[in-house]
Amino acid sequence: MLKLLATMGSVLVSVALAAVLPAQPPPPDGPPPPKAKGKGKGAAKKKGEREPGGELRKAYDLLRRLRTDEGTAGRPEERLRNWTDRAAELYRQGLRAQTAGDLFRAREYGAAAHDLARAVDHARNATRFDRPDPDLPAPSDDFGMEDTRERARRDLYRAYERLGWLDSGRTATDSEVYIKAARDLYSAARRDLEAGRNERAGELARAAEAMTHVPEHLAQIGEDRARVGTRPALEPPPNRPDPKGKAFEPRDRRGSDLPPILPPG
Repeated sequence: MLKLLATMGSVLVSVALAAVLPAQPPPPDGPPPPKAKGKGKGAAKKKGEREPGGELRKAYDLLRRLRTDEGTAGRPEERLRNWTDRAAELYRQGLRAQTAGDLFRAREYGAAAHDLARAVDHARNATRFDRPDPDLPAPSDDFGMEDTRERARRDLYRAYERLGWLDSGRTATDSEVYIKAARDLYSAARRDLEAGRNERAGELARAAEAMTHVPEHLAQIGEDRARVGTRPALEPPPNRPDPKGKAFEPRDRRGSDLPPILPPG
């Protein structure tokens, strides 16, 4: 009897709730509607809309280290100090663009500042190889790792090809100082590699390659993208190194396995 009364009470409660609560809509026939694009965390952004914080942070971290080392390692070379000051100013322009809401320019300024700071870092490393430690002999290259000269030669080719791209492209009118610096670094690296100063040559080649990226970022920022200079186009580099590190023989008429000497410019 008690069980029957409990069952009837449950039915009456269900009927009362059905009369009060609205009926649930039937499930849709198709899939759920897609989420709105461009909203919410992790949404994809169009090219050029990426946050500039990453580039600015990389520039800030490297510049802070370079400027701190200046205070502990003595007075740096005038040219390196000038490049560091220029990189710091590019970084500040990136911060101003970020504050103004121009994220594209902020990112390009940050990338230009970081690339210029990288060039300073490699060029400064090269100066340290002028002072070898007689009590600390270098290890042999013949133990399975990449040959120091081969790595420097590969980086030198990369710098040469980047310079050829700059000479054949269009860059901002205020980029000539960086193009000239990249050419000077390349020429110095090539001379060092011919003289057997492989470690120094590698650092200078990497500095030259990093420097070539600065005009590219400035061209993205500037409205005026006039051609800089009247330098002749660079000849294609002969005997380009195999990216897999395979050995090969010189094939150019000079018998050298290095990219060409730059023409005056």
